[in-house]
Amino acid sequence: MLRSTFLRSAMAFAAVMSAVAAAGGARGEPLPELGKVDEIAIRGTILAINRANRTVVIESPERDTLTFKAIDRVTDFAALKPGQLVDMRYYRVTDYLVARTTPEMTEMAREMLSDPARAPGLPGTEMRAKLWSLSGMVVRTDMAAKKVEIVDPNGGNIIRSPWIKTPEGQAELEKFRPGDMVTMVFSERSAFEITPVR
Repeated sequence: MLRSTFLRSAMAFAAVMSAVAAAGGARGEPLPELGKVDEIAIRGTILAINRANRTVVIESPERDTLTFKAIDRVTDFAALKPGQLVDMRYYRVTDYLVARTTPEMTEMAREMLSDPARAPGLPGTEMRAKLWSLSGMVVRTDMAAKKVEIVDPNGGNIIRSPWIKTPEGQAELEKFRPGDMVTMVFSERSAFEITPVR
């Protein structure tokens, strides 16, 4: 009985340490900078633009319909308009924390989101990608797509997570079961080049 309790505690501790490693190591340490492997190029049509917060919605055959944050390197943002066909380069969403919800994981996610200086750097700029979190109850995991569907505790809607790409995140994803409460932290999709085609 005592040995069983010890093993469960050791396994829980190992899971927490794995999540800590995936989330950037020691408390307060910045997350790894995004790199070439995180860059994606697409061609698509602008459906909508919010100039106040520099977001743009693009429909493309390769990536469906997605929202992007245009960083300051997109200097001609004011000239863009709905209906334009554009070539875009962006940094994809990356997972930085994927874990079953515990008080420790909830606190880790809170700390990551509360300190913008910890967010991953965007190459060639002084900027950092914005982080956002997703939490709720697991409905289904899709290991082929490396995604999880959860119930949003605020609205009851079922939300499909972005692609979980890190080996640490995928290892945690394999452990999720329907009914588990989970906490995840991702980087924002950041466009760094938007060029009108016509």
